[in-house]
Amino acid sequence: MPPLLELQRDKLFRLRLILVCLGVALFVSSIYVVVSYRLSSDLGIEAETVSLHRQTMLFHAELVEADNEATQRLNHLIKLTYLNDHVRTELLYVEVHGDELDWSLNHNMSFSQITIIKEKIHTKTSQNKPSSPMSMNNGFEKLDGERFLWQVVEGQGYSIIMIEAASSVNAALSLIAKRLSITSFIVFWLALWLAITLSSWMSKRVQSKNDALAKLATYDSLTGLPNRLYLINMMQNIMPETPAQYEKTNGTLLETPTRGCLLAIDLDKFKEVNDTFGHSSGDLLLREVSQKLALALNPTQTVMRIGGDEFIIWAPDLEIEEAHKLAQKLIDVCNEPIMIHKLSVNTGASIGLAHYPSHAKDSESLMVCADIAMYEAKQKRSGWSIFSERNTQLGHQRLRLRADLEGALSEWQIKFHYQPKVELNSGNVIGVEALARWYHPTDGILAPVHFIDLIEQSGRVQEFGRYVIQSAIQQLALWKTQGLSTPIAINLSPYNLLDPDLLDFTLALLKQHSIGTKQLEIELIESSTSINIDYIASRLGDFKRAGIALAIDDFGTGMSSLSYISNLNVNDIKIDRSFISDIEKDLKKQAIVSAAITLATSFDCNAIAEGIETKAQSDILIKMGCLYGQGYYFAKPMRADEVEALLLSNTSLPLA
Repeated sequence: MPPLLELQRDKLFRLRLILVCLGVALFVSSIYVVVSYRLSSDLGIEAETVSLHRQTMLFHAELVEADNEATQRLNHLIKLTYLNDHVRTELLYVEVHGDELDWSLNHNMSFSQITIIKEKIHTKTSQNKPSSPMSMNNGFEKLDGERFLWQVVEGQGYSIIMIEAASSVNAALSLIAKRLSITSFIVFWLALWLAITLSSWMSKRVQSKNDALAKLATYDSLTGLPNRLYLINMMQNIMPETPAQYEKTNGTLLETPTRGCLLAIDLDKFKEVNDTFGHSSGDLLLREVSQKLALALNPTQTVMRIGGDEFIIWAPDLEIEEAHKLAQKLIDVCNEPIMIHKLSVNTGASIGLAHYPSHAKDSESLMVCADIAMYEAKQKRSGWSIFSERNTQLGHQRLRLRADLEGALSEWQIKFHYQPKVELNSGNVIGVEALARWYHPTDGILAPVHFIDLIEQSGRVQEFGRYVIQSAIQQLALWKTQGLSTPIAINLSPYNLLDPDLLDFTLALLKQHSIGTKQLEIELIESSTSINIDYIASRLGDFKRAGIALAIDDFGTGMSSLSYISNLNVNDIKIDRSFISDIEKDLKKQAIVSAAITLATSFDCNAIAEGIETKAQSDILIKMGCLYGQGYYFAKPMRADEVEALLLSNTSLPLA
């Protein structure tokens, strides 16, 4: 064969070889492009499906935690997540249903698109019946050349449907296709490397978004503390389904169980501050308290805000004896004053302790135990309390009464018994004190100890204050028709005085019923005071100038008795019953009561002794110069009709 022909054949072979290699390279590259494109599409859709799932769970959690601002919080989260200045979702539809909530948002989706996708969602979700209280379904649909992801979450009274265009997947896949088409003409391995790099970049981008949403879902935006979802996740990781058991082999401990204490904290006076000064002041108070609580803990302990004014602290490896000290330390922290609108406010706190695993063997039960103990501490005003089996029933009753409180006020189930106040020398009735009783439909007549703190916790202190005033004035009006003009004394908390329109409300009712201001008296509960005494004095001064008599109730039980007398211009000082009990035998109590009577005289006040139960107590009080008193020796608290009959008979007390 001639050399030229051989050369030509060699060139042809090389050309064919190059063409074959190029064909193989292009074939392999094409396969790689298709596989990589599909793989990237699947990864992108899966990543966005996870992202949409977390977003929907976040919105569901916000709905469960929301009080009366669910719509505003949903709008805020939609704008923050999807419609902000940096990231704007092209197509979005959100639909929420609840007992008192029907809300939807459509961003650029057509009615036909929404209808078709919702029909497909209904078909698929009806086939997948939930096996638990929480139902979660998701899927992927392609419609009109667009990819749509959807997520459905149902549970705890709410149903959420979210439909989102997979715009970031489309954008990422478009970029991948362009890059792969270029690299396929260069080398196969370069195309592979670039595809992997781009896929990794896309995944990192979505993962970054997921991480940000995860933090948003598990941390409280106001205080920066972990929230309820964080608590649940943490406790599930810490606590196995059953606590580990001690097992010894040859005297060696094989496994040490997880142990620790859970502390449930509720701020005693937060709702009054929040309702009186506004939500911005309440937010400031929560941030201040959150910082103080966090600083009071060691690095192994975690504080979380689980909603409103409620906090949870998990203290691992802490036994009950050590938890007592921690609880007292936290009580002291919450008792430190905080300045709100130039007023010194101390919120105080009630703390419940529960120990794992001695009190409960799973996280949910442990939180219930801590909550029950916290309510016991709040009721007893003991600061903190540790869970015990005996207060489980009490906890259930409190939850039931809390739910019944709305009807108690709206249906006027809370009525008043009246205890006469008498002139000790003559036994003549000079007035009566109104004492609340809840006429519960199933539990019978309940004393204030069962419901007053529930009213405080529910944020209805000011509403209840007006309820008491209205009830007293209506009773005065009824007695007026029968020719009676006996004054009624009512008990109010200093936090009632934070109601800016309380005096106008009172005077309007008195005028409406043609009742003189001197027939209504206000007894201020001293031991409940935790706000600036100058402010209290100013508000009380307004009532006194209007002609309403004022008294300090339970005098001597608080920490600021002398400050009260010197700052508050009151008409009466009521000496607490704890000093009257056994006064005929106890010289120390005689000295205290004598000093209180002298102080009252010095400040031009009347001293009224509470809790007189015997004639001997009455006689010794008369000798000490006390002119007025009340107690079971003279008369127990009576229904309105019973005290009315007593007043009409003009009988001196005691009846014996």
